[in-house]
Amino acid sequence: MPIPPHLTAQFRPDWSLPMPEASPLNRRTFLSSASIAAAALTLGSTGRAAADTPATAATPAPPADAPADPADGVALHWLDGRPAATTGTAWGVPWPQGTVAAGTPFALRDSGGDQVPLQSWPLAYWPDGTVKWTGHAVSSGTTADTYRLAPGTPAAPGHAVTAASSGKEIRLGNGVLDLRIARSGPVALTSLSRAGRTSARNGRLVLLLQDKPDDTDSPRRTSWTGVVESAEIEQSGPVRAVVRLTGHYRQDSRPRYGNGRRAILPWTLRLYLGAGDESLRLVHHFVWDGDTAKDFVRGLGLQLDVPMSDQPYDRHIRFAGPGDGVWGESVVGLTGLRRDPGAAVRAAQVAGIATPPVASWDATVQAGWQDLPQWGDFTLVQHSAAQAAVWKRTSAASAWIKHAGFADRAPGFGYVGGAGGGLGFGLRDFWQQFPRAVDVRGAAGATAAVTLWSWSPHAEAMDLRSYDTASHGLDLAYEDDRYGYGLSTGMSRSTDMQLWALESTPSREAVGRLATALASRPQLVADPAVYHGAGVFGRWSLPDRSTPARKALEDSIADSVAFYAGQVEQRQWYGFWHHGDIMHTYDSDRHTWRYDVGGYAWDNAELGSDAALWYQFLRTGDPQTFHLARAMTRHVTETDMIRSGPFAGLGSRHDVQHFADGGKEPRVSEAYTKRFMYYLTADEFVGDAMRVPLQLDTTLLKYPPLRDYLDPPAGVPTVIRIGPDWYAMVSNWLSEWERTGDTRWRDRIVTGMQDIAKLPAGLFTGQQGGAVGYDPATGHISDLGLGGDWGKVNLSMVFCGEQIMWETTGLVDVPEFRAKLVEFCRYVQAPAAEVTSHFGFKFSTGAPAVFYSRMTAWAGEQTGEPAVQQRGWATFLGDSGGKPWPAPVHVDGPAAFAPVDEIPEASFSTNELAQRNLAIIALLAVAPDQAP
Repeated sequence: MPIPPHLTAQFRPDWSLPMPEASPLNRRTFLSSASIAAAALTLGSTGRAAADTPATAATPAPPADAPADPADGVALHWLDGRPAATTGTAWGVPWPQGTVAAGTPFALRDSGGDQVPLQSWPLAYWPDGTVKWTGHAVSSGTTADTYRLAPGTPAAPGHAVTAASSGKEIRLGNGVLDLRIARSGPVALTSLSRAGRTSARNGRLVLLLQDKPDDTDSPRRTSWTGVVESAEIEQSGPVRAVVRLTGHYRQDSRPRYGNGRRAILPWTLRLYLGAGDESLRLVHHFVWDGDTAKDFVRGLGLQLDVPMSDQPYDRHIRFAGPGDGVWGESVVGLTGLRRDPGAAVRAAQVAGIATPPVASWDATVQAGWQDLPQWGDFTLVQHSAAQAAVWKRTSAASAWIKHAGFADRAPGFGYVGGAGGGLGFGLRDFWQQFPRAVDVRGAAGATAAVTLWSWSPHAEAMDLRSYDTASHGLDLAYEDDRYGYGLSTGMSRSTDMQLWALESTPSREAVGRLATALASRPQLVADPAVYHGAGVFGRWSLPDRSTPARKALEDSIADSVAFYAGQVEQRQWYGFWHHGDIMHTYDSDRHTWRYDVGGYAWDNAELGSDAALWYQFLRTGDPQTFHLARAMTRHVTETDMIRSGPFAGLGSRHDVQHFADGGKEPRVSEAYTKRFMYYLTADEFVGDAMRVPLQLDTTLLKYPPLRDYLDPPAGVPTVIRIGPDWYAMVSNWLSEWERTGDTRWRDRIVTGMQDIAKLPAGLFTGQQGGAVGYDPATGHISDLGLGGDWGKVNLSMVFCGEQIMWETTGLVDVPEFRAKLVEFCRYVQAPAAEVTSHFGFKFSTGAPAVFYSRMTAWAGEQTGEPAVQQRGWATFLGDSGGKPWPAPVHVDGPAAFAPVDEIPEASFSTNELAQRNLAIIALLAVAPDQAP
């Protein structure tokens, strides 16, 4: 999604970017009648005198486990253990503030002490201009047990990747592969060659549409091609090159690909090539902007032509199955015949190597093999998470044989070619994001067409209409009642693919290795102490099992992660649009999650379920938690985030369909909860997504969050809530500031902080749960002056609002705002007498106990009041929501459609669990001495 014109600053991180400037602000004195404000000013964020900190930031005290010297480096290991093979790996590493200067080079050594070729780049900066996060990449040959990353001169690869743009194409080379990429037109990948042999050419993005759903008469089908409109080299080596293409789909039957034709589904395609690699990674991403009444996606994929030159009996098809399974056959089969061609012939064909000369075959087979069927077309389909199938036929004039092979879950790898070489190909998340398919067509001819289908044309057409023609209200269905706003426009999805230029048909063992490298996504990570010691992502704790009570708390978090991992599998929460999401609330009467009850169905990361997973991974390093978190973030940034259309920059509230709820919210799209994945994996597509909500300044003028409840008074451009809306926008601006060093984004934060500090009730100000005026042109916030419900905090902080504020106030020094933040947290759960004494009158905040317990404890830490820290723990432990869930029970027989596990309570919800886990993780950080 393009950034609006007024936001087109230098967005992509580069070592040459200007460093963050010194703040133009001077420390301001702030007078308050409340003793809490004075205490906050004195202590700052660290317990030191505020006057000792620089004007740009209130620097947090370094955690006890901070690295003493970055020169010692950071140890890295494989998340899931050492892989047999990879297709290249990228990752991110954090550095404590003030320790790594911009432009510092990095070197990587493996566990044997040998240097490994490395490419590095900055992901984020601290306010003082030092590096906060670095991104790194290695190529596919890197598979040692462990590594150490440290400042130093990186080793150069044996043959560096080169990237050059000239004329109509971009050319990449790495000593093994030669890749030509079109800069414009209907063909994206012109050719992929190895050692002078073309493995694939004419790579093009294809789209099949029909104008009616499948259950209607005679839908009309049309074919479309993804036309390249722009091309850019994002990285040019030496270890990795990245090229970014963008465009739209245009209909094939029209005479020209010109601008006058309808252009739909804007897409991005990134191509990655590593030094010495024999494979190419491609990540395709499209944004849905079709007409749901007449645009039904029948198929969406990448199609390539593969030259076929071997004899038909030496042409091979391979599809990887579960585990080490391989489906492998030839265009002309020589096994199972009435006459035996000879053991050597059969063994060679099964192995995929050149058969002995025909003259050595049995005489009858020599004379008659040309009369055998030539199987030209093959398909691997995965139309559920439970079954994959292989089909084959001789040609389009003949029937399919659809029982050629069956399995449950295919990893998505295939090969077509001969003994002299061919093309390996695959789609990641093949069974998880069904319906998927891989087609091979014309393998008996001079050229085979291979199509990697993100959405299989052999399944039902994609239907993005709403599940009902009316909405159902908050009172019963918990569904936001803004009829007409439950639109799918602007949602998106990506597909991760890999192409191998192979010199020969891979052995069956090699097929298994390649399939594993494709499906497993080997990932390098650091130990939890590294992430914690760098002081990133706010306030969180490392695990503490030092007492029986603390062990029980830690076990309850781990048990809940395992429970949801089991539910994903048991409830089959998979599919093209669903993979990565979980459900919101359970229905114990039906022994199922409330998949069909309005806002109780899909979770859409409601109340920080994504953040809860990421914090738990950071503190434990648990692979299962990482995989759940990564899948959820990918889902939220695509399915739940709105990239274009009337609600651009917002996200969709939870519902029966991910997009079906009328509530479109900044909290769903906020960048804060996407930063975890971006910084840990250096994933460019997540980086793109973090910039989507920068459009909100325009969108909120027309669609303010309280549009059905509170009209903007005269002279107020729009109305937002301090929490969660302004907090969400702060996270967007914070992310852009730290990624680019552009101080415009910091200054918007400062403007809002200064304005909030002047509000009559600070962060307690506002009607309808914190409503204030907002001017997108300037970032100013104003009091609406309507009087009324002071202190109704509702859910204002619980979408990581507290972490956003804790981290931001450690980076942006506005003392008067910090005082108001401490005040808010200090009194949000205070006894009525303390509230009355401080403010001069009594009001009730309605703050949920577990949700706000960590804010209470943090305030006690900031003001030096252990009793208030203890109050936070007491509030948490005294609420039923703070109690661990009982162990799951098994339900089978006639009570359920299939055996399931559930929590033995009348109702349980992901909201409750996410907030409970986030509270434990934060409470152990801000009030460790008061923990039970």
